[in-house]
Amino acid sequence: MNLFIRPLFALLVVASPAAAQIQVDRPVSLTALEDSARRVTGLSDATGADEALNARSAALGRFRTSTVGGTPDAWTAGLVPALTDTLPAGSELLLRIPQSNTGAVSLTIDGLGPFPVEEAPGDPLDSADVPAGLVARLLFDGTAFQLVNGRPARTRSCPSGFVAVTEQFCMEPDERDTLDFRDAALVCGALGARLCSWGEFYAACVRATQLGLHDMIGNWEWTNNSANADMGVRVVGFSSCTIAATAGALDPPARNFRCCFRH
Repeated sequence: MNLFIRPLFALLVVASPAAAQIQVDRPVSLTALEDSARRVTGLSDATGADEALNARSAALGRFRTSTVGGTPDAWTAGLVPALTDTLPAGSELLLRIPQSNTGAVSLTIDGLGPFPVEEAPGDPLDSADVPAGLVARLLFDGTAFQLVNGRPARTRSCPSGFVAVTEQFCMEPDERDTLDFRDAALVCGALGARLCSWGEFYAACVRATQLGLHDMIGNWEWTNNSANADMGVRVVGFSSCTIAATAGALDPPARNFRCCFRH
């Protein structure tokens, strides 16, 4: 059977029939003939760091649950019982956050820290990433706490020179001069963007006037979609928003293009 051990501690302490305590530093094998007899009984709810953690105490999460104090961006919290040693990697906390954060966040737990709270390694929280009242699940990686839940999806603003077409992507309003497919893709990549897809071209083309997009029809433009031919690339826009054809990625002529950026 599995015995629950309080997180942050390596050794299991259980009560013996004589009410003494023993330290178990190796697997425990319970060998009663009946499954119902293969168990450790008499373990009350743990109240100290040196006591065995029964299933109820583990389910309650009492040794890793607290409410954050401090400021919106400099969190403090204390556990019961308090930590008296270093915090090992893999430690998990459940903390109620009373106030939404306004920027990057740090956490001091039982006087240890402060440690940064991050969305991903090296990626600090941004304003309002943690809403007020959230029970934040935090996992310690050895140097920082990673926020496992709570942060909403972020969208990036369109770069300078791009127009927002939908909530998902932006597009350059003007087509660029002709280049072969490889060089066109490199130009967009250097901007942190890419060639537009056929679907993106259509979504923009049918609203071109409203969005302030120019010359969507009149020239073949490269897309980043392959076509049903070896080294074939889909080209669009010659005479309508829906027309498309196949062009060889390595063959002349060079074609117009425009770049797209996903939020």
